[in-house]
Amino acid sequence: MQFLISTLIIIFILAIVGFVNYYRISKAVTKLPYSEFKKNIRNVQLVDIRERDEFNYAHINGARNIPLSQLSFKYSSLLKDKPIYLCDKNGTTAPRAALTLKKHGYKNIFMLKQGLQSWEENLKTKK
Repeated sequence: MQFLISTLIIIFILAIVGFVNYYRISKAVTKLPYSEFKKNIRNVQLVDIRERDEFNYAHINGARNIPLSQLSFKYSSLLKDKPIYLCDKNGTTAPRAALTLKKHGYKNIFMLKQGLQSWEENLKTKK
């Protein structure tokens, strides 16, 4: 019986932690479908957070590469008064990047929902 109670308490705590993280992420970034993301892409700071080798292989034309692994110390190169559009491979790492940016005072942060796998146009590739 004591094992069951301990297990239920652990599950409850994990559920609360998961909910808090989900809430923090949902407040840090706005997920945009392809059509909305594409609409204003020329008037924003487009940041691809994949690692350099993935970026060099293929990326959205005009994107700037700041890998997630380096964002903590390269964020200051971004303007705070201009929207930031994040893209990643499949929409899973951009929320973490948004949390990092929000922690440093950035507000208008958007991401490509489902990442580059949802991109409908040709990507710029290395020839």
